[in-house]
Amino acid sequence: MNSAMLKEAAYALKVYCNNADEIVESVISHAVGAAVAAAGAGCLPGAGSTIAAGISVGIIVKMYVSLGKMLGVKLGNGVLKSLASAVVADLAGAVAASIAVAAAISFIPGIGTLGSAAITGITSFCYVYLAGIIYIKMLGSLLNKGKSVDSMSEAELKQAMRNTASSIDLNDAIKEAKKAYKDNK
Repeated sequence: MNSAMLKEAAYALKVYCNNADEIVESVISHAVGAAVAAAGAGCLPGAGSTIAAGISVGIIVKMYVSLGKMLGVKLGNGVLKSLASAVVADLAGAVAASIAVAAAISFIPGIGTLGSAAITGITSFCYVYLAGIIYIKMLGSLLNKGKSVDSMSEAELKQAMRNTASSIDLNDAIKEAKKAYKDNK
């Protein structure tokens, strides 16, 4: 599997977590879970892709909690929800066309429903995978600068998340996420 960005981010945190492979596995397992749940939601005509985005936010929060435990970072659930929502909103532009196509074809019985489920599943996998990369890179950057993530305000964390997201080549990250999806489906 070629998960260069994810592995690079995880291995940068080796000082804080003994097993960087666990971080990679956690991100991928959460992304797979999101894909499965979102594919089911994608079968619902019209609203399925919107429901899938909500499912993705919930799974991203769960992933952030899991990653935080591995790294000894404790953030409140409200802060994590806010960060997850911010990441999904930032990534929405990159996947808006996929969501629109999934919603449109979901009204076609049979093949449209299956197509919508597939598109929605892949999109949700990518959302969660990219959110994992961004979160890990953000934590790595903050921890390596000696910042106490636990004591940062929600606004400071959101800004750090935005800065991290803007530093990533989104096209390369999406290609990596799609490849990871193919490798893990």
